[in-house]
Amino acid sequence: MENLMISKRWIIFGIGASLFLMSQFYRASGAVIAPDLISDLKLSHHALGLLGAAFFYSFAIVQLPLGLFLDRVGPRITMTFLNLIGAAGAVIFAGADGMMGGVIGRALMGLGMAANLMGPLKLLTNWFDPRKFATLSGLFVSIGTLDSLAATTPLAMLVEGFGWRKSFYILAGLNAFLSVCLMIIVRDRPSDKRSVYKKNVPTSASKSIKTLFLSWNYWAISLTTFLRYGPYAAIQTLWAGPFLIEFLGLSPIIAGNLLFMLSIGLIFGGPFSGMLSDRILRTRKSTIITGLFICTVGTLAFSQWRSATHLILLGTILFAIGFFNSFGQVMYAHIKELMPDDMSGSAMTGINFFTMMGGGVFIHLLGNIVEHMGPSFRGALGGYQISFLICSVAFFLATILYFTTQDSYVSAEPKY
Repeated sequence: MENLMISKRWIIFGIGASLFLMSQFYRASGAVIAPDLISDLKLSHHALGLLGAAFFYSFAIVQLPLGLFLDRVGPRITMTFLNLIGAAGAVIFAGADGMMGGVIGRALMGLGMAANLMGPLKLLTNWFDPRKFATLSGLFVSIGTLDSLAATTPLAMLVEGFGWRKSFYILAGLNAFLSVCLMIIVRDRPSDKRSVYKKNVPTSASKSIKTLFLSWNYWAISLTTFLRYGPYAAIQTLWAGPFLIEFLGLSPIIAGNLLFMLSIGLIFGGPFSGMLSDRILRTRKSTIITGLFICTVGTLAFSQWRSATHLILLGTILFAIGFFNSFGQVMYAHIKELMPDDMSGSAMTGINFFTMMGGGVFIHLLGNIVEHMGPSFRGALGGYQISFLICSVAFFLATILYFTTQDSYVSAEPKY
């Protein structure tokens, strides 16, 4: 019976991970099909940016109400419903003949994917030992990063073979298939009374929101993740590439290899930070502060880089930024443990709103700075240097802010 329970847990983990992969695949696909979108939908670069942002912002806006649904309706039904919306969004996007259809499709995809990290994390709280939560959530971050790499060459091959429109029809079908698997196979919690899940009387929605909003820990962790993820997203998804190519004069291939180091760092850092927090330090706060401080130093060094030499050292710096930025995923375990068990979904989605908004705000902020100050002015601090200095300051402020949070400790004994 125990072996059957373990197998069931990992099947649920696998389905949740597959849907998280789908979310990351949709999000990362824009770079590959951008030329096709500009040509087929007759988009300007400004319009292309808005098209990309539609996914990001619809994803962020739904986070807080999403938490209430995960806690009360449950992740199984909530994720199934939203993923079917995401599949419909992919169909609309594939059939778009202009800007409006593209934005609607991308926004629906963002809405549909909004629960594909928080939903599985909610399932993990119900099915797995709480002492392993940070490790498992770190593994989820790594899986998602790995898929963002897969959304390059494999998607490019799919687009080359079928065209971008048919490719998204195929993705929509896969999304719908996974949604059906989720509905049929997954259950919100084990039925075995010996499970790690402990049922509580649900806290009312108004009380959940009040508990969150009156907690300094919630605001400190939320503002920290805004200041932590925003700079990383701005560097990794957009501005590091132009900096390496335009400012340092590197070839696109070399720049791509250096950016690859960011993602590789994140892939390895996620599980490591979880195990460090769960098994070695047994504390959330110290793990997160360590990652934030090293990211502060790393982005400061990156902001001062002026030449196309010592690329191995530069690649090491970028690897370190990705590796130690992944320590931030432990914040989900931290906020979950500081709030009542039946509020875990609301707590995690509450801070995830700030995570996603941080990405959007910093991408736009750095873009305005680069545009107005000049991207390649070498005589003094130009737009890129100022932008990355701002990222370093953001990491430093996040480090200081996190010292004000209450720590949570991982017990050596099972919680339930």
